[in-house]
Amino acid sequence: MNKYTIDRFEGKTAVLLKKGEETVEKDVPVSSFTEEVNEGDIVEEITSGNKNTYRPLREETKSRRQEAEDLLTRIKNKNDQ
Repeated sequence: MNKYTIDRFEGKTAVLLKKGEETVEKDVPVSSFTEEVNEGDIVEEITSGNKNTYRPLREETKSRRQEAEDLLTRIKNKNDQ
């Protein structure tokens, strides 16, 4: 199971970065997602035959966003001292 982060949208294409290898980009039609997604969401690739679809991993995305917010708060607090 491959996981990706949605880096950005370019028209009807989503640009994904492979999780753990962020230099690997993959362009995917927006129609390949099983649900509505946003930039920064983590998705998993589901292969069925020769077709790939992408499912958002809501809990993993939420956890990663919280970690980023906590880190930003610690940095801000450190700079205020």
